[in-house]
Amino acid sequence: MSRIVGIVCLVAVFSFIVGCGGGESFDRVPISGTVTCEGVDNPSGSVIGSSATAGTSAPNISAPLTDGKFSIPKDQGPVAGSYEFHIGIATGEDIGGSAPEGETETGPEVVYKKTVEIPEGGSDSLTIELTAADKAETD
Repeated sequence: MSRIVGIVCLVAVFSFIVGCGGGESFDRVPISGTVTCEGVDNPSGSVIGSSATAGTSAPNISAPLTDGKFSIPKDQGPVAGSYEFHIGIATGEDIGGSAPEGETETGPEVVYKKTVEIPEGGSDSLTIELTAADKAETD
């Protein structure tokens, strides 16, 4: 009998540990779309987003921006709601360096900030239009 009680206790403890194991419970959604930057249709760089609502534990997200397009699958995506995006646009300035043959090493990114509403269910057609007014201030 004490062996059965021991097994039941072990199962209960294991269940508690698994239940509290930090598995996230976010209702993530997939997003993809395009970015235009001050009239340029195909910028490259990076897209990084975090919840624009203070005090939430919504996941941060990131994706490369290639030829003006980005995509984040559901398992890595945001939750529905307001997100503040920091979008780094590569300047394209050749700074030399040791890039692979046929490619150039480009200069720093110019960072823009834009708040975007992520719809319930996600989106495959988000459009983020950046203007000079969206440039992030640098120190």
